[in-house]
Amino acid sequence: MTGLAPPPGKKRPPWDNGAADGYETRMGGGEMARLFHRATSFGAERRPRPGVPGFVPLDPRNRPRPFKRYPQAPVRDLPTDLPPRGAPAAAALSGRVPPAHPAVDLELLARLLFFSAGVTRMAPARDQTVWFRAAPSAGNLHPLEVYVAAGAIAGLDSGLYHFAPDVFGLEELSEGDCRPAVADAVAAPEAAAGPLVLLLTGIPWRTAWKYGERGWRHVYWDGGAMLANLLAVAEAYGVQAQVLLGFVDSALCRQLGIDGATEFPVAAIIIGVPGVPGEPARTDGCEPPRLAATPLSPAPVEFPLITRVQRAGDLATAEQVAAWRAAAPAGLPRAREVADPPAFAPAEPIESVILRRGSTRRMRRGVAPAELLHWGAAVATRHLPADAVPAGASLLCHELAVHAVRGMEPGLYHWVEGRAKPYRTASETAVRRLSRHLCLDQPLGGDSAYTDFICSDLDRVLDAYGDRGYRVAQFEAGVAAGRLQLAAFTLGHGGTGLTFSDDDVSAAFGTRAACMLAVSIGIPAYQARPGGPPGRPTRLA
Repeated sequence: MTGLAPPPGKKRPPWDNGAADGYETRMGGGEMARLFHRATSFGAERRPRPGVPGFVPLDPRNRPRPFKRYPQAPVRDLPTDLPPRGAPAAAALSGRVPPAHPAVDLELLARLLFFSAGVTRMAPARDQTVWFRAAPSAGNLHPLEVYVAAGAIAGLDSGLYHFAPDVFGLEELSEGDCRPAVADAVAAPEAAAGPLVLLLTGIPWRTAWKYGERGWRHVYWDGGAMLANLLAVAEAYGVQAQVLLGFVDSALCRQLGIDGATEFPVAAIIIGVPGVPGEPARTDGCEPPRLAATPLSPAPVEFPLITRVQRAGDLATAEQVAAWRAAAPAGLPRAREVADPPAFAPAEPIESVILRRGSTRRMRRGVAPAELLHWGAAVATRHLPADAVPAGASLLCHELAVHAVRGMEPGLYHWVEGRAKPYRTASETAVRRLSRHLCLDQPLGGDSAYTDFICSDLDRVLDAYGDRGYRVAQFEAGVAAGRLQLAAFTLGHGGTGLTFSDDDVSAAFGTRAACMLAVSIGIPAYQARPGGPPGRPTRLA
């Protein structure tokens, strides 16, 4: 596949840097993303096989380390006394908490980090301890890392830090104010004036170790799920969060000291209201990190197809970033800024809900309340405050397989303009059987009250945004799935993400849209133990 070029006669979009060959080729119009999607899709007669000779999935001798660390970096401890005191989860998830613009200090930073990427549970195992985080992750593999470019916020010196969840601390990678350099890399001057910028990166080997090339999708799903938690906590405290999915990839890699292949940037989040710009901050003390990190595993495997599709979507200049952000497709599904929470929703803080959340592994069949679907879908389809998602719009559509929801006939539905529009009805048994089949015969797909197949019209998205649009669609799907699960747990129910048969989902719902992610929501068959606070994760059997 080396050296592929844009199809003959196809005009190169303004964000395409036209690199000539090899892994740096830009195919134009999202052709590389289309190739990757097809190569990693499940179908009735197709099961993706790893394209790396000799690769052994789930090889215990080559298991990735669960935490990245910088052994030579000084560690700044984070506050661990973080009692839940944010706004009620129902209000935060619905976008009904008025902006408060509180001062961003070390405690608020600790809350954002812990309730999005912190360790909440652990289980001893024969070969190594299993750690569970605040946000869900496919296979509990957690391929995301978080970096902090901080100004002089209360309790923390300016600098570039790496979040170390295992010790709940910040590893100092560079001294000085790194925000101006980060602002240049993300082509957003306001990042230099905000209190801090959180930078999410992905390590594809952590998920590819189990899922092969398809693991690249999981990086963006998991990044979205993590962001769903972070946005919920930020909204609970009235904190502004601006999400950037467009940036100069090589510049941001250089600033973080990563190579763009074994670890690459996923998103940047500007936290807090930017202050009044003053004199340009000095950046001479903010050199890119030169510290060595712990190895990923004894013999990490690089997947050429993953490297290829990641780099195919890279942007090379601030001008390309600006053009890409302006290239939004027309005719996207509408998304609302707020939802209406159920009148009976509990007043439980969002932090408590996050600690209770855990992927539901067994569900019992029963009739679920209507709010579980209607409010949950309203929360999941709220607008994502990201540069690549136009105001009032979404790159996603939601296809619902309804099994047992009060007031609804079992069947398949399209979620359109805030309501469930029937596509076809059938017996509960038949719909459950179909849902299970669509989820690759996983029982949870059919045991749930309903399963949401989160889809995107990839032709429309890729024609406008090119290969990078595939990242955005997967990432937004992760946010929607995370929000949907948080809404379910708020109402005392459960949910989990599932893999699926790509071709069969589109055929079942009669849509040209491709499935990005499936989420089953229903009645848990057990009561999970809540997670513990920072430094004291709940011990599981």
